[in-house]
Amino acid sequence: MSDRRRRTASPPGTSLRPSPLACTECRKHHVKCDAKKPSCSRCLDARLPCNYLPSRRGGRRKPRSSLLQPLQGVTSDFPGIVYQTPLSEPTGGNPTAGPSSPTVTGKEVSSISPRNSPQNAQPPVVPDSRLVRLYYENFHNAHPILVPASQYEDRNYPSFLQHVVRFIGSHYSLQVSGDSFKEAAAMQLSHAGDRTPCMVQALLLYSIFLCARSECSEAERAFSQATDIALELGMFRRDFATTFSNGNETEAESLRRTWWELFIVDVFMAARPPKVVLRCGNVPYDVPLPCEEYVYANRKEIPPPATFTAFKMRVFLEEDEDARFSRYSSFSYRIEAALILARVLVLNSLPETHRDHLQAVENALISWTNHLPRHKVDIVDMYGNVDEMLFQAHTTIHYAAMLLHLPRSNLRPDFPDLQVPICPTTPLRLSPSCTRHVHDVKATEASKQLSNLLSMRPSAQGYSPLIVSPLVLCGMVQLATSRIHSPECLDHHCNRVVLVLGCLKILSSSWPLARQAQQHLRRAGAESFTSWIESQHPQGAAGLPPASRNDAYKDSSADQNAWYNAGGQGMNADVQSLFSPGMLSAYIDPTCSDPLLLNTMSEFDMT
Repeated sequence: MSDRRRRTASPPGTSLRPSPLACTECRKHHVKCDAKKPSCSRCLDARLPCNYLPSRRGGRRKPRSSLLQPLQGVTSDFPGIVYQTPLSEPTGGNPTAGPSSPTVTGKEVSSISPRNSPQNAQPPVVPDSRLVRLYYENFHNAHPILVPASQYEDRNYPSFLQHVVRFIGSHYSLQVSGDSFKEAAAMQLSHAGDRTPCMVQALLLYSIFLCARSECSEAERAFSQATDIALELGMFRRDFATTFSNGNETEAESLRRTWWELFIVDVFMAARPPKVVLRCGNVPYDVPLPCEEYVYANRKEIPPPATFTAFKMRVFLEEDEDARFSRYSSFSYRIEAALILARVLVLNSLPETHRDHLQAVENALISWTNHLPRHKVDIVDMYGNVDEMLFQAHTTIHYAAMLLHLPRSNLRPDFPDLQVPICPTTPLRLSPSCTRHVHDVKATEASKQLSNLLSMRPSAQGYSPLIVSPLVLCGMVQLATSRIHSPECLDHHCNRVVLVLGCLKILSSSWPLARQAQQHLRRAGAESFTSWIESQHPQGAAGLPPASRNDAYKDSSADQNAWYNAGGQGMNADVQSLFSPGMLSAYIDPTCSDPLLLNTMSEFDMT
């Protein structure tokens, strides 16, 4: 009898001792239970509420309200730290232990499913390690505020933050849907009641990804709550990270990064109509700057952080031009780029501005690029690795330039008329600082530079959801420019729009916001380019295309060479003889700014 009980009560890998109890979940699914407390192994692995019915062999047992505490994460964010709220009234103990922080019961956990049925009460059973890995592979590099992947398990984040990580990771999995994970994360955030740095991190990451899901109203509420807690805790103060990290350098760096990420996202949130609100920029912040990503990720000793004041003063100090690395990280340049974007948003919100104010912001945009160290001009290193922070910094600068010059130009993009703000609508017409034609050129050049960045990064993996708005604006500016430029430029603008559409297509597999953006830009592009494409590829009588595209250029030899002959200067005759008539026109697209595309061809060694 004892052998039979041992075989039926002991799942593989557990003790052979028979268990007199089985939790409700294991009984419901008719599986073996090891009866560990406060949670059995199966419920712990599946993140299910583990409850035990009162035994019938003895007296009544008291309900154990502490069974779910290890899953709630209501204890201190970091071992050995006692959190304080400098700007709020004392709570007299653990801030999560009061009436404002209700305990999550098993009944509440099981009610998160849309159908409220037990079998659908929890997200699909997917290994947590896989979802965490997907989070770090696809999202963390764009918003690197949590500890590096190698330290995630040791950090033992609270349950609500772990649920947010799994929610984001689920969007990059082909096996599960993110909806149930989103509901679980929302329930955890709403019931935790913590006002700690980990809650700021959870709400910040949660709000960013809700934007990607086109759930903008809920995203704004979550971000506003994160900002409230951050300001209440005083995360903008210089000594905050040191005080709250308990001497752990990695944790201190994580807290500094959290404030600056909140600061940057605040600026991007403000780009959406109808009102510019910049809460993080209205406090006397003096948080030190983050370190380089490779230092943070590789568990190297984190150097003493630089101050933002020293970063601003760098342009007046002599630097070693031959130095391989700058003392200021790419994250630092991303922060400065966000500040310039904030200046543009504020300037555009004013009905009239002095010309000097406009010129000052334009000077800041140009100076940002001119003062980049030599090794931060390109977003890729010699091995082809993309510097994500530097990529976002350059993207932000080009985004700011488009927003600055577009309402002062003659360009009139067709902005999306959607409930979801996938693209910021700029004022129709603002006073220029120079002729509107010059603003046309600068807005177009900014969109061109942004599309060039995309071509340097062929893989869209790791993009931030915040890039959707700059991408759409880039495509819309190219479409608007194609309407005022000559027909010879259409190839150029069409190619750039196609490039943006390709990036949005890849992102749309995980982000509904990118899917909406792609649909709008695709429709607008079809309206602009359909007739031109049909004229470039006429159909024959039998419905077949002509044998060669060169036929379209055989009417006139002067027309063949018109686009690459400038000012009466033709190409070298020897070079022209290498190609059959019309080949260049058929296979080399005209450029928008330089009609003499092959003016240096004679310098090439053709042997």
